[in-house]
Amino acid sequence: MLKTSCDNGKIILWTSQSKIVWDILNEKGIYHARKEFVAKKYGEVANIFLEAYTWFIPRAEQLVPKPQGAEFPIWAFTDPKFIGHQSGCVILEIKVDAEQALLFDQMKWNRILNLSYIPKDENDAQKFAALLGQYGIHNEADAYMKNYYPHLKTIIKKSWDRLFDQNIIVSESHQAALWEIRRDWIKNIYY
Repeated sequence: MLKTSCDNGKIILWTSQSKIVWDILNEKGIYHARKEFVAKKYGEVANIFLEAYTWFIPRAEQLVPKPQGAEFPIWAFTDPKFIGHQSGCVILEIKVDAEQALLFDQMKWNRILNLSYIPKDENDAQKFAALLGQYGIHNEADAYMKNYYPHLKTIIKKSWDRLFDQNIIVSESHQAALWEIRRDWIKNIYY
C-alpha cells in the first residue's frame, strides 16, 4: 500500500457523501455502500462504473478483507482538495486504521473508470497508442467498449492490475477505498 502520513497507525481521509449516508451513520453507527446505490447514483452511465467496480472489488478484497455487510467500496481521498462538494452532500473527515484503507494512485483509477490502458511508462504508452493507431482507434474506450477488439480489451483490462503497483506512478494524488465508514471514525463534518 502507498505510504501517507500516519498517526499511531491511523490515517486521515476525506469523503463526500450524501445526506442519506450521514443519516444512516447517525442511526446505525456504520455505513456500507451497495450496488443499487451505485446504479441509482450514476443512472445511464452506471454500467461503466459497475464494470470498473466489478473488476476492482475482488482484487481489493485480497489486499484489505471485506467486513461482513460490505458490498462496494466507499471512495475517500488523502487530500481534501480532490473532494467534489455537491448540493445535498456532506464532507466527512475521518480517522481510520491504515490497514483498513486501500490507497492507490488516483489518476490510475481514473484511467480504469475511463476504460483506458494504464501504461508502465511513457514508452509503453506510446507503444499502446501506436497499437490503437494500427486499428484506426482514436478513442481508447472504443477498444474496450466495442465488441470488435476482444484482444485489445484483454490488454487494457490486464493493464489495470498496475493500479496496485507502487512502482508505476501516474500522479502524486492518492485515493482510498474503504469497505465501510463508522460513526466513531468521523473527526469533522462539513456541510
